[in-house]
Amino acid sequence: IAAAYLVHLEQVGILSPTQRELVIDRLMALDGDEIDIDKLKWVVLMVLSSQPGQELAYERMENLVFDSALGAPH
Repeated sequence: IAAAYLVHLEQVGILSPTQRELVIDRLMALDGDEIDIDKLKWVVLMVLSSQPGQELAYERMENLVFDSALGAPH
């Protein structure tokens, strides 16, 4: 499920292929075996926030994170 979500984020223009690889790298560095969608979303936000010029992508991702946290459909 997490891999499909990453592909979706790339297809809708939130992540570039390079950023997708950075997200995967950061997820692999986390302790624990389970990677759920919520953890994935937060890692994507961290990667986007660390890169200049990604304000729009960060804002779009932030909306996905907080909309789903409030129970809104995404």
